Amino acid sequence: MSIRYVALRCEERDDDRSRQSTTFYWTQADTMAGIPLGSEPPQQTEEEEAAVTAALAEARENGVGPDPALPQDLVFDLQLVLNGFSDCRGEDGQLYLDAYLRAYSELNKFLQLLGTVFNFVSHDIQKKVTILQCYRKGGAGDYYYSIQSMIEYEQENNLLTSSDRQSGSRTLLRLHRGLEFISGFMAELHKASDTAGLGSPSSELYGRTLAKHHNWVLAKTVGAVLLMMPNKQTIIERMTGGTMGVREHNEALMPKVIEVMNSVYNLTQKLYEDYNILDLP
Repeated sequence: MSIRYVALRCEERDDDRSRQSTTFYWTQADTMAGIPLGSEPPQQTEEEEAAVTAALAEARENGVGPDPALPQDLVFDLQLVLNGFSDCRGEDGQLYLDAYLRAYSELNKFLQLLGTVFNFVSHDIQKKVTILQCYRKGGAGDYYYSIQSMIEYEQENNLLTSSDRQSGSRTLLRLHRGLEFISGFMAELHKASDTAGLGSPSSELYGRTLAKHHNWVLAKTVGAVLLMMPNKQTIIERMTGGTMGVREHNEALMPKVIEVMNSVYNLTQKLYEDYNILDLP
C-alpha cells in the first residue's frame, strides 16, 4: 500500500487582484471523501496515519532503493539550498518566505533521492510548500512576504487555529520541525566515512527531533525503517550521479549549508517562541 496524491487547483480572488491559481495536493482518501475544490487540506486523520504506517511498512519490506517513479533526470543542487536559506535572512531581521520555500523545495529533491523510505515525507513537504505558495500568491499574499508578517496577519485575524482554513503559520511550523531533522542528517552524512551506515545515526536523530511530534506507533515505525538507511557512498552517488567533481563541490558547500540551515532554524524557533505558538495544534 502507498499514499497516492492527487493534484487539484485552488483559486483565490478579491476586488483588487486577478484570479490566482495554484496547485494543492490531497491524498486520494481526501478526494474520495468529497472535500470541496479550493478548500484547505484537513488535519491528519487516523486513517491517514494508518496509510503512512503502511507506506513505511512497504519500504521496510521492499528496501530503500530509489523510487522508480522518480524522473530519471532529477537533480539536487546544494547551492540552491545555500542560496535560498541565505536569502531568507533579511538585513531587516525578517525571514522571507519565498526564499525559505525555494530552499525547502530543493531539499525535498534530496529526500526523494534518499529512497522509498522518504516517500511519505517528500509528499507531505510538497503539500505544505504548495499551501504556503498558494497563500503567497493569493489575495492576502502581501501579508505572507515573511514568516513574521504571516504570523502577525494570522494572529490579528484569528486564523492561527481557525477551523475554516489551514493556518500558514501552523503549516510552516511542520516544515520548521522537519528542518531540524534534515539539517542533523546532513551533518551526520558529512562527517561519516564512505562505508559507514547511516541507519543508526538517522534513527537516533529522528528520536531526538521529529519523533517528539509523532504518535507512539508512527514514531516506532519510522525509527525502525530508518535503520535500513544505506551507507554514505550510496547516498552520495544518488546525490551526485557518481560525478566526482559534483561530490567535491558538495563536500565544500556542506558545512556552509548546515550552518545556514541551523541559523534559519534557530531564528524561526525563537520567533515561534516569542509569539508563543510552538505548540499550534
